[in-house]
Amino acid sequence: MNPPKRVQWIIAAFVGVFVGTVLAAAIALVNSSEREALDAARQRAEHFIASAEASLNRTLLGIDVMLAGTDLLLKPHLLPNGTHDVTGLQSQLRTTISQNLLVRDLVLMRPDGTVLAGAQPDSARLGLPLPPGFVASAMALPSPQLVISPPLVNFVTAERMVYFARPVDLGGGSRVLAVAEVPAALVASLLSQAADIEGMVATLERDDGVLLVSVPPHDALVGQRLPLPLGDETPSGHAQRAPARIGGAPALVAVRPVLYRPLLIAASIPIDAALEDVHEQRRFVIAAALLFALMVTGAGAFAHWHLGRLAQARAELDRSKTMLDHALASMADGMLLCDASDRVVVWNPRFLAIYPWLKDVIAPGVPFERLVLVGVNALLPDAAPEDQQGWVQRRMAIHRTEDGRFEQTLPDNRVIHAIERHTPDGGVITVYHDVTATERALERAKAEAEAANKAKSRFLASMSHEIRTPLNAVLGMNGLMLTTALTPEQRRYAELIRSSGQTLLTLINDILDLSKVEAGRMELEIVEFDPLATVNEVVSLLAVRAEAKGLALQMSSAPGLPPRLRGDPSRLRQVLFNLIGNALKFTSEGRVDVELTHRPLPGRRVELMISVSDTGIGIDAETLPRLFRHFSQGDSSTARRHGGSGLGLAISQEIIELMGGRIEVQSTPGVGSSFSVSLPLEVLQPAEESPQADGSPGPEPAQSQPARRILVAEDNGVNQILIKAMLDHLGHYSDVVADGFEAVRQVQAANYDLVLMDIQMPGMDGVAATRAIRTLPNSVSHIPIVAMTANAMVEERAAYLAAGMNDHVAKPLDLGRLAAVIQRVS
Repeated sequence: MNPPKRVQWIIAAFVGVFVGTVLAAAIALVNSSEREALDAARQRAEHFIASAEASLNRTLLGIDVMLAGTDLLLKPHLLPNGTHDVTGLQSQLRTTISQNLLVRDLVLMRPDGTVLAGAQPDSARLGLPLPPGFVASAMALPSPQLVISPPLVNFVTAERMVYFARPVDLGGGSRVLAVAEVPAALVASLLSQAADIEGMVATLERDDGVLLVSVPPHDALVGQRLPLPLGDETPSGHAQRAPARIGGAPALVAVRPVLYRPLLIAASIPIDAALEDVHEQRRFVIAAALLFALMVTGAGAFAHWHLGRLAQARAELDRSKTMLDHALASMADGMLLCDASDRVVVWNPRFLAIYPWLKDVIAPGVPFERLVLVGVNALLPDAAPEDQQGWVQRRMAIHRTEDGRFEQTLPDNRVIHAIERHTPDGGVITVYHDVTATERALERAKAEAEAANKAKSRFLASMSHEIRTPLNAVLGMNGLMLTTALTPEQRRYAELIRSSGQTLLTLINDILDLSKVEAGRMELEIVEFDPLATVNEVVSLLAVRAEAKGLALQMSSAPGLPPRLRGDPSRLRQVLFNLIGNALKFTSEGRVDVELTHRPLPGRRVELMISVSDTGIGIDAETLPRLFRHFSQGDSSTARRHGGSGLGLAISQEIIELMGGRIEVQSTPGVGSSFSVSLPLEVLQPAEESPQADGSPGPEPAQSQPARRILVAEDNGVNQILIKAMLDHLGHYSDVVADGFEAVRQVQAANYDLVLMDIQMPGMDGVAATRAIRTLPNSVSHIPIVAMTANAMVEERAAYLAAGMNDHVAKPLDLGRLAAVIQRVS
């Protein structure tokens, strides 16, 4: 329990008074130290400014007197004709600067800015780097006075110089500007005592804010206008709080004018620098004060802790009970806890949701047997008394076992699975799980997954059709264009269009293959084939690409390779196109080698081994594990430089594994890569024949086919033009209709050798039109019908054949395939 309020207030008051006194004394001591430090810094700034002013006044007065007396020194060199003896003037100027160690050069300048004479030869020859308008403004002053320039870089010495100028009269009506060149470093030396004062920055500025010199030096700011020019204030020499002249940090700033009003001296001591020692002292004082305060506070807290332990324990118990109640309420299963005396301790809302007839009975301390007796009346209301008694005995027996498990079927046909466990103190905890709800949830999840899979298949079929339809027109028209007379530039553009279209078609096919793999619907077409001819066919087709890149593409095979094997040559070609195509893509110079070997396996089988090696960019060890993942390439830069979707290798691995083989890779970055494919295949003896042979003779060339009359059912206008042009090129006659209704009417109105039937058409689609034609009387119902489809799914093609079609040709249409299918069915 909490200590009495009066005791708490006494402890708090004692601690508060003591801590407050210690902290107040520490703050007073720190504030006093800060005031003393600031006063000392203020005095240092004011003493420095007064001393620097006196030094600068003497220097500037000496320069001004020297410039003002120039006319008396130089008048003897005035000639009778009104000109001047320049040689004498220069000699006199050199004598003058030799008597003033501060001045490097003394120059007489005409009103037009040209040099009349100078002490230094380079000044007389090159002039002075004075600001534009400097000479004119100085000569235009109503009364002669000293004019000072900003620091400027001398042409010859590359040093910063400050130029002091004053108009003088040389006699004979000649008026010139006497200019003294003083190194900025010498002017800065007059402020050098500021370097002995910690943190001080001294500046010599014009009243317009232009910085002439500073100590310590800030060369980047020399000649620049500082913010907040000092000319608008009344410089008193007293240090006041203001932004530092350089950097703008809070500082004590003292400003005094020199004898020549345009110039001002400023001394800035940053507040942080002035209080640096005080800050160290303040940390010590505050640390000591806090230590005392913590000791007193700790003593008070210790006393309060002893008095409040009981209250804290009670609060913890309440929080734990609240958390337990929330946890029990959030459980999806019912829970009942009984103590060692078999009396109810706690339950959760889900338990009463499962057994609602216990709401008026259950309470802490109620015997568990009482719940069983009420439950048997709800579960077996019509049973005989002896049956009810037997059920109660069985239930109590399960309840008393070490590991009780049972199932109940409730009146609403829900099935409840219960598990009972004994607690260490002898109690029993029972968990009731609604099995029916779980099964229903699983059924819903299964239905949703199946619906999502069907939606995905429909989406892929729809997208395949929608993309292939315009792509059919693009590639078909492009193919026809390439058969015409084109300029070299036009042919290059057309071939680029064809290459890009074929790349897009490959990507579509890869995505469809990937969807088949994920759905487990990819099937192999096992036929007899010649392995050497199959590999050589792929190498021959890709040789053009290798030659275009200047690469050597060569194939070698071991002797004794069986000439006839059983497998899926189409899928094998797909894998080889991916592997050899990738090798060419990622190799900029060198070669690509394809090697074909084999080794015998038990029975009439061999392991066919194909390796593709290149001298390309290679693959690092970190990239190899994710090389066969979907949509993955070596790194993001690979896709930018070489292109590709990252699907080829993933699909190739799926195909090889479906064939019962394996694919492996070895690679060294910068040296090259080697992909190896191993396939177990059946060997056919020379006398054996296969119903389907990959080496069957192909269709006769299009030129030798007899002309046929063909009906084309196609709703897309561009595709109508394309197909008609292709048929014209093959030497056939054709008529075009736009939907299934017209196709059914047209085959009854004229004699045709063949119908090319699009699948998706408005009104009546191609499948419905085919079924309608097959129901027509006479020989019209037997006319060959070929599906022209952009749908690439296998089950859809099977549906077309089941509807009565004789064959199919996929979009985008290829002239050779179209000729082959026409010959095959007619």
